[in-house]
Amino acid sequence: MINFYSFAPEIFILILILSTLTLGLINKGSTISLNILGFVILSFFLIFNGSSLYLNSSYSVNTINLILLSKILLSLGSLIFILMVKRPLKNENLFRYEYVLFTLFATLGSFVLISSDNFLTAFIGLELQSLSLYLMAAFNTKNLNSNEAGIKYFSLGALSSGFLLFGISMVYFDTGNFYFQALDNFSYLSEIGLSLILISLFFKVSAAPFHIWTPDVYEGSPTISALFFASLPKFASLIFLFRIYHELNLSDIDSLYYIFQIVCAISLLVGVYGAITQKIIKRFLAFSSINHVGFILLGIMSYELMSEGTIFFYLIIYLITTFGLFAVILNLRSSNGELTKISELNGLRFSSRSKSISMLVFLFSLAGIPPFAGFFAKFFILSASINEGLYILSVIAVVSSVIAAFYYLSVIKNMFFNDKDNDLLLDNNKIGSFVFISSALILTLFFFYPDPLINLVDGLFS
Repeated sequence: MINFYSFAPEIFILILILSTLTLGLINKGSTISLNILGFVILSFFLIFNGSSLYLNSSYSVNTINLILLSKILLSLGSLIFILMVKRPLKNENLFRYEYVLFTLFATLGSFVLISSDNFLTAFIGLELQSLSLYLMAAFNTKNLNSNEAGIKYFSLGALSSGFLLFGISMVYFDTGNFYFQALDNFSYLSEIGLSLILISLFFKVSAAPFHIWTPDVYEGSPTISALFFASLPKFASLIFLFRIYHELNLSDIDSLYYIFQIVCAISLLVGVYGAITQKIIKRFLAFSSINHVGFILLGIMSYELMSEGTIFFYLIIYLITTFGLFAVILNLRSSNGELTKISELNGLRFSSRSKSISMLVFLFSLAGIPPFAGFFAKFFILSASINEGLYILSVIAVVSSVIAAFYYLSVIKNMFFNDKDNDLLLDNNKIGSFVFISSALILTLFFFYPDPLINLVDGLFS
């Protein structure tokens, strides 16, 4: 018997998709309000009644907490994203209710992915998510760069999906099972299959050397789409990658453990060295995200001496920082449209003190400079990796953080010490302003009052 109640969040989002599609044919302007209301209801349900979804589940308590908190964050993140989405799209004459539908489908795919207990369900969730992202990348059909971004993303994504399916078929041929809990005693054939699955997942989270699509897609896509790529789908894929590593005990398989280590090291190095030479702000943020994926992979490998809570803490701080940083960029425009070049941030402090100070907080946090929350997130990861004996990777992570501080500080120098760029325009979007000011306050006040976030995470994973 299938317990449909355990799929209540996914069913709710599916109903929301159908409602949005129907309402969009009648009154396109009301679809945003409908989805805001929908995600408010879903968030409250998950927060106050979400644990009842898994009462008869075969998952462990920690896995249930991981899935539940992931869904809460995805729901709240989707709510904030939908609140932010209308103004940037209208500025570029791109607002159509179909964009909200793509967001809903991607969120539904993320929900399915993080709660799946077998490879086939995970594949469905991952593809549902990915197909929506391809369309969001190419949403500006009148812009050749956006079309190119969509084609690149789709072409490489299809190749990645082929690796995933081939890997799943090899695991099934060897073990006769798709379910994670039933997989054990892997032969060489299964190890090859799992390595192909990992390659596909590394592509989805833009870990190097499978990152080649990331800078081009971020640059060509509308900025609001780049925000989505960098936050919620990546968060869901990283949570699933953590579950795969943990539940299949990949650390006991030497070949896969070495693959993880190599990808982690390359991501840390490629992320920092790629960002140094960038002049386009979205390419800069793409390489920055690759470096942070390296840190998260380091945390995944150190899970035996740390709880899931530490990984979650890093991901929460990363999400807050990403939303705040993109909210500032979306609230700035050049005479040609969306902000594109880092040099266009020159003299931002003369134009807007709140935006320049918020950007300083976000960049310091990404660099891991105290007293901002990003420092503590990196510190917890590095402490666990040293205790795990991953000394070389820990040294690489520290060196990459030092190098990253250089290019983050160079952006801050542009904002505070360079002359004002006359082409810089302010788009005083109240929702965007609320997002980046709130994010900056959270990252700053964490040093003085860390208890709420730490207690939340420790309480769920203790």
